[in-house]
Amino acid sequence: MKKVLLLLALVASSSAWAQMVSPTAGQPASAQRLQRAQSTEDDHLPFDEALAPFYHGVASGDPLSDAVVIWTRVTSETDEDPVEVTWAVYADPELTSLVAYGDTTTTGERDFTVKVDVPGLEPATTYYYAFAYNGQNSLTGRTRTAPAADEADQLRFAVVSCSNYQAGYFNAYGRIAERQDLDAVIHLGDYIYEYGAGAGTYGYDSTRDDRSNVPDTEILTVADYRTRYSLYRLDPDLRAAHQQHPFIPIWDDHESANDAYKDGAENHNEDEDVDEGDWETRKELSKEVWFEWMPVRETADRSIYRTIEYGNLADLIMVDTRLEGREEQPLIAVDTVEYRTVLGETQKAWLFDELNGSDAQWKIIGNQIIFSQLNVGFAATDLDGNPAPTDSTFIMFTESIFVDIWDGYPKERRDIINEISENDIDNVVILTGDFHSTFAFDVTNTPVVYPNPAFNFLPTPSSSYDPATGLGSVAVEFATPSITSANFDENIDAVTSAVFEVAFNSPQEALGGVNYNPHMKNVDLDRHGYFVLDITETAVQADWFYVDILDAADDTEEQDGSYASAAGTNHLTAASSAATEKTEQPELAPTAINAAVVLSTDEPRNFTVFSAYPNPAREGGVLYMNLAFVRGAEVSVDLLTLEGKSLGHLLDRDFGVGNYTLTLDLPTLTPGVYLLQVASENEGTWTKKLVIR
Repeated sequence: MKKVLLLLALVASSSAWAQMVSPTAGQPASAQRLQRAQSTEDDHLPFDEALAPFYHGVASGDPLSDAVVIWTRVTSETDEDPVEVTWAVYADPELTSLVAYGDTTTTGERDFTVKVDVPGLEPATTYYYAFAYNGQNSLTGRTRTAPAADEADQLRFAVVSCSNYQAGYFNAYGRIAERQDLDAVIHLGDYIYEYGAGAGTYGYDSTRDDRSNVPDTEILTVADYRTRYSLYRLDPDLRAAHQQHPFIPIWDDHESANDAYKDGAENHNEDEDVDEGDWETRKELSKEVWFEWMPVRETADRSIYRTIEYGNLADLIMVDTRLEGREEQPLIAVDTVEYRTVLGETQKAWLFDELNGSDAQWKIIGNQIIFSQLNVGFAATDLDGNPAPTDSTFIMFTESIFVDIWDGYPKERRDIINEISENDIDNVVILTGDFHSTFAFDVTNTPVVYPNPAFNFLPTPSSSYDPATGLGSVAVEFATPSITSANFDENIDAVTSAVFEVAFNSPQEALGGVNYNPHMKNVDLDRHGYFVLDITETAVQADWFYVDILDAADDTEEQDGSYASAAGTNHLTAASSAATEKTEQPELAPTAINAAVVLSTDEPRNFTVFSAYPNPAREGGVLYMNLAFVRGAEVSVDLLTLEGKSLGHLLDRDFGVGNYTLTLDLPTLTPGVYLLQVASENEGTWTKKLVIR
């Protein structure tokens, strides 16, 4: 409610800013958000029948110098539970040189996802892997271990965040999948979005009928979250990126709910007329499903902050600025508010220990939200819409738009900067997502004195930071644009966005030449894509790559903007060109299933059932199903006793080619175990046990 009131105040003073920072502004009424369509939805979403039963592809992640996690999901054609899966790791993409293999099991309790932490591998080595089930093979995955100490002279990571399925096509993931020069992909969160589908929902466009969220409401249950991850991983570009590179992910807010913090979220129970349930329950189940679908190691407490060592060249220190310890965002972003924490005391102490104890040349902090100061008072307007950059009240309103980033927690940010400075910790690099835009910063406590009451509340130069030399900067920060999520031109308009882009870090001649953000070295508010982080002993450099998100067939990208920090300087300078790629670039995995591993010759069934939830179900309740058709067919859905006696049809219908979601009403039955059967004449049947309570 605080955010709603704040945005209402901001609408009066600056409607453009309010639009930019309120991605939920276009959400339909709360009651509609929680009401599923009671008819079949013909979403025509993509899936590849040739990948059966591993429709969601393969993935790997969290590489160590001697181990890596490999992942897949099995869509079983039978009622088998648990399911036994074979895995194998090879030294070559042809799968002829076997390195390691084994069997593992998965169950419906973890959504039939499979994770294996493969040990005994060589450092700094590219491997290829595959899974097999019931005579059918998965795609071949490609992964790479981290180097051991003193073995790395160059590292390259793609850095990504904020992929809204409805907002456009994942072309950036597709371009990343084509790269051979990466050690891993660092994902800084907002891997999925929790909103519903249809007119008024975030990112939805009726002209993109193949980019509609499933399920079609805000996701609240385990089944909802699992179905949403399934949708994302059926996307061919995201699936390809996971196939070709290990991922090192953390979550941000949209993996649970918008503007989440430890004890709540802006997008949870924000409407007093709608009960979205207990926040702790929703938070924990969102964590559960994230761990099911992400190629990361499990933790007993479901914490995600961790360090991954890349030899002596870099430590990747991944933090959680959302669910671990964050307190609620303040209403206003001023230094006089009480101390609020983003990290929580335990994680903060851990971060300080990791920074002080690191022997790596570069300390890379994977962080979700903008760390550096982001001064936006140049856009302040009064209640009549007139410019008010010298009015302290309207400056406060405008600056308070961004209380969800570190600007809302200035005292803890100052603690971190002081810890780095006072302990002479050089070569700290902060990676940032969340904001949907490109930025590069020198990190300093006081980039400008602002607002300065002695200078009409305008910014004045800082005595502790020199933007030309970097004196006073203790670290650098690189922010990645979104994969697809709306940025400034889409939330406001292109003209206003262009004005803001210049105003962010250029002298404001109309205000006497003041610069609000001299520590900001690079800014792009309009384009989508990613950046490649290049790390050597002597420098770290970010090269930004931009893509089109509206044309699914667009396979181009543009490199524009490169900034580097020389070792020991803690200061950014523009680079004249992108960093040189690695000389050795191991071959990509084949895009088709490899025939070197024995595959089934049986023709895949025409239809596939991805999920049927909830299970256990409630008598007289509803059942949500997600299924897809290769050729189209007439299908019946029936409920049976364990002896095969029909208890009635749940659905009879002709389906065309595509991916569908169903909402089915269950009859009132005695609690017990039943059979759910999907059948099509001459196409076979799918049967699964369904528990009704």
